[in-house]
Amino acid sequence: MRLIELLEPIDALPSGAVLVVAMDGWTDAGAGGTGAADFLRSRLPNRRIGRLPSDRLYDYRDRRPQLAIDRGRLDRPVWPELTLDLLSPTGGPDLVLLEGAEPDLAWRTLAEDLIDLTTLLGIERHVGLGSVPGPLPHTRPSLLVCTSSSSELLERFGAPHEEMVVPASCQVALEAELARSGVETLGLWVRIPHYVAGPYPEASRQLLERMSAHLGLALDLGELDAEVEASRTRLDLASAASSDVVDHVRQLEALYDEQLAERGSAASGGIAPPITEAELGDGDQLAAEIERFLRGVGGSGGDGPA
Repeated sequence: MRLIELLEPIDALPSGAVLVVAMDGWTDAGAGGTGAADFLRSRLPNRRIGRLPSDRLYDYRDRRPQLAIDRGRLDRPVWPELTLDLLSPTGGPDLVLLEGAEPDLAWRTLAEDLIDLTTLLGIERHVGLGSVPGPLPHTRPSLLVCTSSSSELLERFGAPHEEMVVPASCQVALEAELARSGVETLGLWVRIPHYVAGPYPEASRQLLERMSAHLGLALDLGELDAEVEASRTRLDLASAASSDVVDHVRQLEALYDEQLAERGSAASGGIAPPITEAELGDGDQLAAEIERFLRGVGGSGGDGPA
């Protein structure tokens, strides 16, 4: 492997784990995927098993390291990185988690290394965790779509991604290359409101719920419920402060309900083909209004994808 350096001998690592991938960037709206990965790492026994050279993955002029300055004194830079950890749940398979900042460079080399890693560790299954913005309201459940190399999984989840051609993220490109190598892949993608700025915990919760059911993991997601409720309350307050946002949310609700009824998705737990961008305009202006309001009331709005 040219990028991944394992920190332990192969025979010290379990065989048959599941590869889980979550990267930031435009397929991580509201930190859905990386938030889910952070939850897994914080709740499950884990250890670092590999490292990747940041200098070969990132253009630091585009993704600059964070640097704290305190009264003229410089702290150590926090460099963007991808981490490779082994997570060992009490129930279900071991997880090899690749998580962190989407690389700027060496995507194909990284894909080749991951394929080599799956061979060395006997990994036959992959799960990708991600989230993308879409025109739907925060007052309704987020929608899940999936991509997979398996027709059985596409049928089981009942929400295959619609046909389109888009610029690929690194995470999607890795999934495609893993599928070509014979690994069973499953990409879980939550659609979140396009006017949300900052973390959207409902996305992380839905991803974890679906992944745990798929892999047979015993995860207590109750701690996320309070975060989901707090996020909903903040967005309710922010949207109520602007008549334009109220009107837009009502329009989204009507379209969401109409599509859910027309496509017979109520029986699938709220999972339905997504509302398309063509059906409603973008939410950049609405996101800016909501973010300004949240800042004014001490909310947690940030510079996340919108």
